[in-house]
Amino acid sequence: MPPPLSAQVRVRTYELDSFGHVNNSVYLNYLEEARSEFLGQMGVSFHDFAVHGVQLVIVESHVRYVRAARYGDVIEITGVLRDVKAASFALEYTLTETGSRCLIASAWTRGAFVRADTGRPTRAPQVFQSAFRAFSETSET
Repeated sequence: MPPPLSAQVRVRTYELDSFGHVNNSVYLNYLEEARSEFLGQMGVSFHDFAVHGVQLVIVESHVRYVRAARYGDVIEITGVLRDVKAASFALEYTLTETGSRCLIASAWTRGAFVRADTGRPTRAPQVFQSAFRAFSETSET
């Protein structure tokens, strides 16, 4: 079983909609923040993208909203890498309010590597492939 990926975010006032709960669009920002944290936990950084001349783009995303998050809530975001391939991967997220342990949302994204200079799809550099496979539950061999 791969090591767990986990990050936390605290809900801020400017993320709330007129009904007093986190606006649905903000959850994609939470996923972005968690992905950044997850990369560090896997031993890679945004600096590695520049060094290898690649970028990671999110080509697909889905969020299932279960319960409203409100100002001051601390949300734990756990992640599981799945379907790791040479140039792409899927990342599943579970967002839980830390105080009550209630599920807030579940989500997934599909990321793909592109060349920084052309924007064309490319294989992930070996440093990313190795890191992703070490933290993946399913991968292409």
